[in-house]
Amino acid sequence: MQIAFIGVGGIAQNYLGSLEKLDRPVAAVCDINAQTAARVADELNCTGYTDHREMLERENLDVVFVAIPPAAHDTQTIDAAEAGANLFVAKPVAMDLDVARRTQEAIAASGRINQVGYMARYSDVTERAKELVKGRDLGMGMGRFLTRMPPSHPWWGKFAVSGGQLLEQSTHVFDWLRYFLGDIESVQAFGHDGPDNDIADFEDSTAVNLRFASGAVGSVLSTCSARVRDGFMTELCGRDLYLRLAMDTHISGYIDQEEIDYHGEERGYFRQIECFLAAVEAQDQNLVRSSYADAVNSLAVTLAANRSLESGTVETVE
Repeated sequence: MQIAFIGVGGIAQNYLGSLEKLDRPVAAVCDINAQTAARVADELNCTGYTDHREMLERENLDVVFVAIPPAAHDTQTIDAAEAGANLFVAKPVAMDLDVARRTQEAIAASGRINQVGYMARYSDVTERAKELVKGRDLGMGMGRFLTRMPPSHPWWGKFAVSGGQLLEQSTHVFDWLRYFLGDIESVQAFGHDGPDNDIADFEDSTAVNLRFASGAVGSVLSTCSARVRDGFMTELCGRDLYLRLAMDTHISGYIDQEEIDYHGEERGYFRQIECFLAAVEAQDQNLVRSSYADAVNSLAVTLAANRSLESGTVETVE
């Protein structure tokens, strides 16, 4: 299997680590930073490029990982799909819904296996919670992403590049809630501009209320000012049901008066890569839990939340 990367900074290093554990060598890497491309290519003993089109033309690739900042998305994924590669795209899939929709159409036309890096869907706690809530009506879902972002991060705190915390980080929480409660129809967001302008040029804290298509309600709290224990988590509520899912692989709560106390091991980072490669080898999109098309719907939610931060009103999810 010939594997290549477009973008080898940040999260790409996590993907590369998983591929190493699976004994899957990388044939080529591309990064617009020539020094980064050369360094990673040397480390992996593969070919380095600074132009993804040149790489796609010269290499006969089975799989392409696209791991670039939100605002950098243009035609990279479309080009890889048209070159015949199966695709793994880091979240969020774009910063613009038009770009994402065009890419979605190109992927559908290609018929290639596609997956997006929403690793929470592949974690032990998600698998166990799915079993626990099967057949039950969920009336509410809550989540949070609370972290302290270091000022040294090269682009995260710039809205023009990252799209803000809701789009770039908290997208994991919105997607996690969607995985359990279904699509979100409308949102209303409120933000706080605090003292952390050295970290980000956007709101340091936000609260987003959610209305799901099922009629369920929910909320997502986010901050880039304070790192707390279990800062990345969700809560699910239904009749005689409450589950608290933490990304440290722990579920607590109860169902029908029975206490739930579950501890898992896999957080989803490794398993998402394992599942993707299995889907590619079997050419079975059904093995994927986070398709590109579904990820576009999570993007639409965060874009609506960003619009609501500006308008202060309820915004419909496109």
